[in-house]
Amino acid sequence: MFIVKFSPLFFVCLSAACGHSVSQTADLTSTEKPDLYLAMERTRCLGNCPVYELEVLQDGQVSFEGFSFSEKDFGMTKSNGKIKDTLSAKEINQLISEIDNANFFSLSADVGESGNCATDHSTVIISIKLRNEEKKINHNLGCGGTADLMKLENLENKIDEIVETKRWIGE
Repeated sequence: MFIVKFSPLFFVCLSAACGHSVSQTADLTSTEKPDLYLAMERTRCLGNCPVYELEVLQDGQVSFEGFSFSEKDFGMTKSNGKIKDTLSAKEINQLISEIDNANFFSLSADVGESGNCATDHSTVIISIKLRNEEKKINHNLGCGGTADLMKLENLENKIDEIVETKRWIGE
């Protein structure tokens, strides 16, 4: 008898709770953006290495500033010496996929200074915030010989490729 009296009430409450959960999920999905922040800097070397800073925000905004051995004037909008551009959602997703493929957050923070190192190369400083994780790695490009360094260098090159930094630094 207890079950007979309360089972309609139970199903009404269950239906209401499920309906509420579904609408909350739908609202989150429609406005959700990846929480990506990426900064990459290439420093001086003893040769003609391009020196620049690059920043990518979650909404696709890109900021590029070249300091030496870069060709900054390619018709892009300049603001305070920086070139501004925007990546598409597809390109942002490609960046996130490359970060995941490199297992960036599982790499050791000092991996960029490991292996056999030469001192005349540029350093790439890469900082990424994604999915509540944050990491910064300094990568001396003169260091090599490990699988993790190859993953890191591949990620750095993929970032340049997706953002198309060649249009600002030349070949």
